[in-house]
Amino acid sequence: MELVIANEDDAWNALERATKGDFPNDLKLIFNEWPSFHIDIKGKDWDSTVPSRVMSPLLDVQRDINRAYTSVRYNEFNLRKLKDEERDELEVILKVQKGSSSFDADLWKQFNHIAEAAISRMDGNQIVIVVLGIALAYAAPAMFKIWLQSRQNEKELTSRIELSKQETERLKIFSEAINRNPALSTISEDAQATNNRLLKAIKPGDQVTLKGVELNSDEVEVIVQPERERAQDVFLEGTFIVLGNRTDKGDGFRITVKRVSDELILNADVPLELEHDQIKLIQDAEWKKGKINLSITASMLRDSFTHAVVSGAKEVREE
Repeated sequence: MELVIANEDDAWNALERATKGDFPNDLKLIFNEWPSFHIDIKGKDWDSTVPSRVMSPLLDVQRDINRAYTSVRYNEFNLRKLKDEERDELEVILKVQKGSSSFDADLWKQFNHIAEAAISRMDGNQIVIVVLGIALAYAAPAMFKIWLQSRQNEKELTSRIELSKQETERLKIFSEAINRNPALSTISEDAQATNNRLLKAIKPGDQVTLKGVELNSDEVEVIVQPERERAQDVFLEGTFIVLGNRTDKGDGFRITVKRVSDELILNADVPLELEHDQIKLIQDAEWKKGKINLSITASMLRDSFTHAVVSGAKEVREE
């Protein structure tokens, strides 16, 4: 079955259907002319020019796409996993309109690659929930507006950003998608952090339109928040004891492990792509309450592991 997504309405409708289990396992997800990225900035520094302060946050758009791909293809937010040909396929081309500082980029080709990466790892409903969830987190005005509204509430401002009834219902759909795949919460936070960095490029007297929402510099000044610390990729290895596992993950299973050397305890996903012999070693280690040598790639934020994936397993040979 082919599911073609040509606009935001298509995406929300399909996401709602997927949370109800409407799609078959042999689904092929295709993006056609959606999603896209657009930001328009007006001000004295923005007449057919590109101030350097906006360069870094624009590059974050590419970083977010790459991280989304690795989360689907490799089940971890590790950009070092990307091959050169994958980086080429995911490259975002930003267009600058003549006579203005309006930046546009088509993202649908990149999302077709993300959808293709999901086919061998997920069933039809999971593909729609994960891939469309990512696309909506980055492209849907409702997702941007709920972040703006939360910032206005934190600052105790009289909110001028209001969600329509339809947008409110759509956010409920996204919440259900997060319940079915918690990794979407991390993706959404990444998108919000990039939006925040883009807004930080706004100076007094500027006006910006992002995700269809118009803001002036005074509004931006009170809305933006201090730079959010991003998770760092770390590599762990050593001898571990498997304390338990969860098998309710559709794309593998999750184990709780304790490292023998320092009693570090964390949860790590065991992806289906791991060699069968290594998966069996992990299962045997749990059943026999024995030790196993593991290599684990993890993301760490403020001394806490936010995501971890087993990348290798070896038998422990007793002396």
